[in-house]
Amino acid sequence: MAFRSPVAEHELIRTIEIHQIRTRLRFPLRATFRWRPDAPLDVELTFHPVGGSDVTWVLGRDLLSRGIRTLAGEGDVRIQPTAGPGRAGQVLLRLGAKPPIALFTLDRAELHSWLEETWAVVPAGAEADCLDWEFLGGLLADR
Repeated sequence: MAFRSPVAEHELIRTIEIHQIRTRLRFPLRATFRWRPDAPLDVELTFHPVGGSDVTWVLGRDLLSRGIRTLAGEGDVRIQPTAGPGRAGQVLLRLGAKPPIALFTLDRAELHSWLEETWAVVPAGAEADCLDWEFLGGLLADR
């Protein structure tokens, strides 16, 4: 049976509390994960700093998936599981390749649970079925 592209109403958004690590201190911060089935490879991660402007990074869903199990990523984005409170532990997310870098921790089980929701809409490996190949072909033809 062929996989059918889901409709845009399956956009999945979850806002969670994470912690930014500065030296040895941890500062609580809200962050929103947003995933859309029409862009199934990407996850928008928006940080909502208190008293500051929102900052959004676009990360790969597969990168986040690998990062809950093992060290993943290179360059500007690295993610890995770490020991932490609770059975599932934490995930350490590093943004930036050279100083200054930003370090964050978040609950590994919560990230995994949210990723499971995205996989229920578009399973891992089925992302290509959701892409607009005609549009992408047009972009390449315009080069």
